[in-house]
Amino acid sequence: MATSTETAYDAFASYIPDEGNVWVPWDEASGSEIKLVKLNPSTGEMIVFIKTPPGRTLTKHFHPGTVIVYVVQGQWTYNEGWVAGPGDSVVEAAGSTHAPSMLDGDEPTIIFAVIQGSLEFVDDAGNRVGYDNWQTLLQRYNDHCVSIGVAPRDLTTW
Repeated sequence: MATSTETAYDAFASYIPDEGNVWVPWDEASGSEIKLVKLNPSTGEMIVFIKTPPGRTLTKHFHPGTVIVYVVQGQWTYNEGWVAGPGDSVVEAAGSTHAPSMLDGDEPTIIFAVIQGSLEFVDDAGNRVGYDNWQTLLQRYNDHCVSIGVAPRDLTTW
């Protein structure tokens, strides 16, 4: 019986070049910016990069879904006895509330994250003071592209 190296399927993949993708102001309190890779309207999944200046803390937030984080540059912690640095991954369980702190250094911390569902920003008493989901991030991205004169990309086509 002859074997074949041909596949019986086509690879379905989205190539997403970094060129032309923009950092969008995101968390004003921490000075963080977000770069959107893909937004999935069917599942609410958001695939993003987040860049935060050294020594800053992201606004405290709750996420009802799982978040998977990969550290590209810099270091950050929840002050729980560990520090995540380049090459490290952190899996945040659904239902978590936290405020990640970036360590001091010469460069911003950049993470790559896959976020299931929304991020709900909360005050110290746990009251929701804001939120982001795929729709709010898409609007923020489109508005920012218009403000800087850049044509927005289609972030929702898979």
